[in-house]
Amino acid sequence: METEALERPADLTIWRTAPSASPVAQPARFDTLREAIRAAAGALGDPAKQPWIITEEGEILSPNWIRTYLN
Repeated sequence: METEALERPADLTIWRTAPSASPVAQPARFDTLREAIRAAAGALGDPAKQPWIITEEGEILSPNWIRTYLN
């Protein structure tokens, strides 16, 4: 991934994998991919949440990609 891509907008959707009173998906738009990754990191600690990011270029970043990037 290009370093410049980290400064472009990205969409984060956190999908719920367990039944709850909350919505099944929580979409959000971030000004930068860096911000979206930071927000996704918080969701990774909860096994009932699966964060997925779509970059401005249309790349889909899975929870495993996000974990690898953060490590």
